[in-house]
Amino acid sequence: MHRRSGFSESQGQDQIAGQHPVAYSNQIKPVAAPRSESIATLNARATLITLTALAPLPTAPTARPDSTPALYPLARRWALLALAGPTLSYRTIGPAPHPTTGYPDFAHLERPSVGLGAQVQVRRVLSGRWALAVGMGYHEYATHLALQQGDSVGATHLSLRDTYRLLTLPVQLSYALGAPRGRLAKALLFGAEVGWYRGGRSTEGSSCGCQQQTYSATDSLYAAYSLALSLGLDLRYRIGGRASRWQWVVQPTGRYILTPFVKPNSSGFSQRQPFSLGILTGLSWDIR
Repeated sequence: MHRRSGFSESQGQDQIAGQHPVAYSNQIKPVAAPRSESIATLNARATLITLTALAPLPTAPTARPDSTPALYPLARRWALLALAGPTLSYRTIGPAPHPTTGYPDFAHLERPSVGLGAQVQVRRVLSGRWALAVGMGYHEYATHLALQQGDSVGATHLSLRDTYRLLTLPVQLSYALGAPRGRLAKALLFGAEVGWYRGGRSTEGSSCGCQQQTYSATDSLYAAYSLALSLGLDLRYRIGGRASRWQWVVQPTGRYILTPFVKPNSSGFSQRQPFSLGILTGLSWDIR
């Protein structure tokens, strides 16, 4: 009985293996592999959770008042400027005086001449792009007149330089043309200035039109006050690095006097409007 029973068990196992080989192999397959894969998956998930927890939280976007950085640090909005330089000045001129005055009209023969400009300003940065400057200045408009005077002896060549000297009160706005490139900053400059006539020399009004007369602020036939507009560029180069307070400034600027420059009913004088093109250069020092 026992032997018979053993034979049937062995035979039953062989039959099972022959009929279902795949199922039998799955029954004896080790179960450690799925457990090792589950541990690796858990370790990977734990590592991902740890890295996510250590990652910085995203910051909320903030609105910027201006896309261009300030030309000066925020702590240095105020500056002092001292500028001076040559100008090339000329004038627009009206019709010649009435011929019954008896004065020769040589004013229409005038040519441009070199003048002078100077300013002292206080400047404040209003925002990242805008800045305002006010101050006091001096401006000399000039023209050149070349004449040839002849008599029985011979001809005399005359070279006369007429001048018009003004004290000015300039008010200027500047608008930055993009962010500074290293130490260099560029801005568009425009403004207005009140002029106070302080005297000069002119050939107008003389009996022969060939002699200069000197005028003071009180006995002049030119207007005591005038208004001029200006337009130009403001170029700045910071000296000594970003932390330096000093800047070298160059301002190519044009000016034109809008208001009547000659008093009405000035006998022998043509109506004129002086203008100039100049380059003022100097230094700027950041106060704070």
